[in-house]
Amino acid sequence: MARPTVLAVACRAALAAMALAGCHGARADSFTLDNGVEGRWSLNASMGASWRAHDRDPALVSGANGGAPGVGNGHDDGNLNFNKGTAYASGPKATGELQLKRDNLGLFVRANAWYDTTLSDKGVAHGSFNNGYVPGAKLSDLGFYANTGFSGAALADAYVFGEFDLAGKPLNVKLGNQVVNWGESAFIPGINAMGAFDLTAAHRPGAQVKEILRPLPQLTANLGLGDGVSIEAFYQLKWEHTLFDGCGTYWSLVDSLNCPGGAVVFGDALGNDQKQYNGVPVLAALPPALLKAAGAGALAAVPFNFRLGRAPDATPKNSGQFGLSSHVFVDAVSTDFGFYFANYHARTPVLSAVHAPSPAPSLYSGQYAAQLTALSKVLGGMGQAAAAKQIGMLGAFPGTELAWDYGATNIQSLAVSAATELGGVSVFGEASHTHGVPVQINAPDLVVGSVLGLGPQAALARWVRDPSVAQGSLAHGYDLKNKDQIQVSALKLFGPMLGASSASVLGEIGFQHWSGIGDPATSTRYGRGFLYGFGPTAALGGTCAGLNGYAPYCENQGYVTTSAWGYRLQGELTFSDVYAGINLKPKVFWSHDVKGYAGDGTFVQDRQTLGTTLRADYNNRYYAELSYTRYNKNAKYDVLHDRDNYSFVVGVNF
Repeated sequence: MARPTVLAVACRAALAAMALAGCHGARADSFTLDNGVEGRWSLNASMGASWRAHDRDPALVSGANGGAPGVGNGHDDGNLNFNKGTAYASGPKATGELQLKRDNLGLFVRANAWYDTTLSDKGVAHGSFNNGYVPGAKLSDLGFYANTGFSGAALADAYVFGEFDLAGKPLNVKLGNQVVNWGESAFIPGINAMGAFDLTAAHRPGAQVKEILRPLPQLTANLGLGDGVSIEAFYQLKWEHTLFDGCGTYWSLVDSLNCPGGAVVFGDALGNDQKQYNGVPVLAALPPALLKAAGAGALAAVPFNFRLGRAPDATPKNSGQFGLSSHVFVDAVSTDFGFYFANYHARTPVLSAVHAPSPAPSLYSGQYAAQLTALSKVLGGMGQAAAAKQIGMLGAFPGTELAWDYGATNIQSLAVSAATELGGVSVFGEASHTHGVPVQINAPDLVVGSVLGLGPQAALARWVRDPSVAQGSLAHGYDLKNKDQIQVSALKLFGPMLGASSASVLGEIGFQHWSGIGDPATSTRYGRGFLYGFGPTAALGGTCAGLNGYAPYCENQGYVTTSAWGYRLQGELTFSDVYAGINLKPKVFWSHDVKGYAGDGTFVQDRQTLGTTLRADYNNRYYAELSYTRYNKNAKYDVLHDRDNYSFVVGVNF
């Protein structure tokens, strides 16, 4: 549930998908109208399916839902809905492009359409908040983020452009939905983290790079100054965020993200998601006389659910997102240098708390405060101190909702890049400093602190119960940190080898350093998914105080660290005209996060991805592609390490 979990999957999904998808050229036809307008159009249509290739890991499933006893909830709906060998996505999709140009002015439009037959037409075993956790029922995409539903059609790029002469210098201007992709990153996000991804598109079979990078509404300009010098700027007209897979789907990051009906359930000891969602009369086992004495007799029949409600997403302002860059080519060293500055708002969310009642009749609603407080006093008088304290805490809990918080504004990045060639190898890299990155405070700490008044975030209990705090007030679940990053990439192209007509190898290594990250045993803890539960803390004598029922997770591992690093490798062979004009392109992608846990999720220690793809195409028009992706099952704190998958796609370019 923590933001690094969200970002970790965002990075892996987008970058690994782009690595495996590649940039395959599409056919394009040109035409000229009677009025002199020159046009160009292309269309790609494909049909594909993706299947789960590995059994789910019980350690990633809540104990209440049949996983390892004591494992926390909140991450497992997508895991439970698809068994090994089951298709999790299938169906047709299409991407079309049209460019019109007359003289120095033009228009470019790209549109996508898709229909997922698996998600639209087939039932799933477990369900989600959005379909009421009805086993065997179809998932529902009602209220999902725009363009993340199971079927649809949408404009992607849509901008007008102009080519002008400014005092003898070429000026290119674009206005509308477009992608700005600065820097020299190959796989590891650098200055280009200012952009947004469409992760739903990334997970459709046969995804292409241009479907994954999300166009944003903005004005851009590029001015060539001559002698290898240029400057470029952008101003974004509206804030947009990264698009995430909807709740219950295979790649769903968190059960309540992109899920309008989604609350968060905290009652694993009393049943699975269905029971917690629908309600359990938890007080019915108490003696009626005791309830009557406390003036709480009516509570015996109340089917309390354990929903901590979800407030609407917190979003930033639309204004204030801009950037400036310059490129200088230095002939003396045959190197292109780039300089960048960008100011932008958060693209991925953190989990924050809202001072507002949760949906009744939840135990977290505050609706039954008086009765629960009275019951606590009666239990205390009977010598039931532990029960009295727990009931009393609930009685004093006025109600809190959780919100997905995109509200961090004015994240600022400075970067410098260089690109050159050394001994026939293209070498390029980037160094950046990013100020004010929101880093998620550990979500279990936030919940335990606000509900029970325990642990590193115990002070939240006072905020939750403070009557002077205005309803709807937001307690941000993040701290702002600074990040320094350096990355270096190398690309080598080969001629004929190993029977292939050509080959390429691309590699990248990256390192991050974060400010203000302390020892998780004694200070604020960041990151680590909610399912891993509460870790030992000095605030509770160096123990988990019985708050983590799964011993392997009762440790101070998996939290954000001061530094982290990893590397990526990709190799591709091209076999031309293997038979009757058919070309074959096998590709291998390898990703390894070696050490540390990054505050933005880029690196998660021991996370490894092995992706293989075999593509066959005929005349650059018809193609078929088979791919397989495998993850490291020993990456303990990678919440998706059991999602191995394979896909098959056939398509045509018009």
